[in-house]
Amino acid sequence: MTPLEEDESDAWPDEPKEFDPDSLGPDIPDSSPTLGESIGASADVPEELFRAFWAAVLFFNVALAALSIGAMLIYFRGDYGTGVPVLLVGVVAGLATLRYYWGVKAGRYSGSKNADSDRTGDSADQGAK
Repeated sequence: MTPLEEDESDAWPDEPKEFDPDSLGPDIPDSSPTLGESIGASADVPEELFRAFWAAVLFFNVALAALSIGAMLIYFRGDYGTGVPVLLVGVVAGLATLRYYWGVKAGRYSGSKNADSDRTGDSADQGAK
C-alpha cells in the first residue's frame, strides 16, 4: 500500500466515497416561468397601454443613446456637423417619450370609453344639464 492510498478499514463510517458538491445546501427550485405564465401576466393590460409602454421604452432608449453619442461627438471630436443632428434625434425621441407618458397620465391609453369622455369634458357637460 502506498501512502497516498487510504485503507478501507481506516475510513470513517459516515465519510462518502467521493465528494459531491451538490450535496452542500438545499436544492434550488426552478424559478423560470413558462411561456404561458409570462403571456398571462400581460393579458389584463389594455392593448393600447401595452403598446404605449413599449413605444415609450423604445423612444427613451433611442433618446438616451442619441443624446450621449451626440454629446460625445461634439465634446471629444469637435464634430458639430454630426453631433448636432444626433443630438436633435435624441431630443425628438425624448419628446416622443414624454408624449406617451403624458398620454398615459391623461388616460388616453386606458382602454375604457369613460377615460375618453373625461378627457374631452363630455361627462362634465352631461352632469351640469
